[in-house]
Amino acid sequence: MVFMSERERNARKEKRILIRDATIVTMNRNRDVLYNHDILIVGTQIRAISQGMSQWGRIPEGFDEVINASGQIVIPGLIQTHLHLTQTLQRNLVAGQNLEQWLNTTLALEAAQDSDSNYWSSMLGIAELLLNGTTAFYDMETTYHTDSCFEAMEQTGIRGFAGKAMIDRSQPGVDIPEIMIQPTDVAFGESVDLFEKWDGRDGGRIRYCFAPRYAPTSTTRLLQLTADFSHTYGAHVHTHASETEEEELIIIERTGMREVEYLDSVGLVNPRTILAHCVHLDDREIDIMARRGCHVAHCPSANLYLASGIAPIPKMLARGVNVSIGPDGSDNNNLDNLIEMRLAAYLQKGLHQDPPIPPTPQQAFEFATLGGARALGLENEIGSIEVGKKADLAILDLRKPHSWPNEREVNSKENIYTRIVFSANAADVVLTMVHGRIVMKNRKLLTMDLDEVLRNSNVAIKRLLRRTGLSF
Repeated sequence: MVFMSERERNARKEKRILIRDATIVTMNRNRDVLYNHDILIVGTQIRAISQGMSQWGRIPEGFDEVINASGQIVIPGLIQTHLHLTQTLQRNLVAGQNLEQWLNTTLALEAAQDSDSNYWSSMLGIAELLLNGTTAFYDMETTYHTDSCFEAMEQTGIRGFAGKAMIDRSQPGVDIPEIMIQPTDVAFGESVDLFEKWDGRDGGRIRYCFAPRYAPTSTTRLLQLTADFSHTYGAHVHTHASETEEEELIIIERTGMREVEYLDSVGLVNPRTILAHCVHLDDREIDIMARRGCHVAHCPSANLYLASGIAPIPKMLARGVNVSIGPDGSDNNNLDNLIEMRLAAYLQKGLHQDPPIPPTPQQAFEFATLGGARALGLENEIGSIEVGKKADLAILDLRKPHSWPNEREVNSKENIYTRIVFSANAADVVLTMVHGRIVMKNRKLLTMDLDEVLRNSNVAIKRLLRRTGLSF
């Protein structure tokens, strides 16, 4: 009789998936691109990467699923570090306005949310994310109903951080619904309760982040409470910063400091913090961010849509600031990370009239993979395809006219990032895996009923519009 250890018995129960004969964009330390390689996934983890079926025997046995990826490209799961799933229902309703004008409509609709509508808004956004190869995200919800977003995350299998938006003061020039402005202790206390309830669920797949909406709608006390809690408990923080010139002027008038300087003065510029946008920075602020090790969520589409400006990404990269990428909310109108990568790579060229200026295609791809993993504090778990890391990955099929030719030369280590960033689109993603679980395959979502999501999303947005009395 052969006796197995407890570890061996548990391993026997874990699902074994083999991805065969793929081109793998690893994003490992050497940025290796591997050809005709296999990936063995056991449970939630990448267990082995090897060339040729000879490693597994001529006929693969002992696997629960074998995926033939010949001619396809396996990439790390994409990571989006700034979005608002609560706004997914609202997209395509407002255009031709700046941030402050746009917020008047957006916040009215957010205030009208109920638990059911927020759930379907989250489900709709997550459906799009999984279909475009996104496996992890950083989300800012609205004042209420954050539980419903976490319930959608729990059901669909996606990895992410989410947090209740905290607002405890009004902002000049923006009509914030009174119901969204809470006393400081209430806003912060509800966030602590959500942190205790949700942070670390499902082996760490679901996490909580504290989300003061941004400095103009936050008291200094709220920001300091957040900073102190983050320092004591290692909690992550997600906020907007330096998105518009108007925002900067408000903070300068209140504090005598620019916004990043002010956030630094209360202890919020550190490796646990992601600052979204960072369009209007001076050199001193960029140096502070680099020295403190905080992260930037670059949102090119949203900044163009609201005419906020273009973030100084080349300066940030030159100083060593970690840059990640995100679509933002209904000021973008889609959640496609491939579009964001492409825009990030194009924008600086046009702005500076300098074709080789950073970010290069490889750097833009890193924003959405390792850069995002670093921003989430998960670079040792996700962001690259390496043995021992979590099995968060996507498979692209670029054997289509818009991304052809498909010869080895265009899939070289030097050219493959250009091909992905400049040619690929969301419809090219044929498989998405999170935490070792296939959540989308052959363009079919496996953890939700898409027809149900689409139907209920339509019902929900009509209900919100009736409540607000808004018409378009």
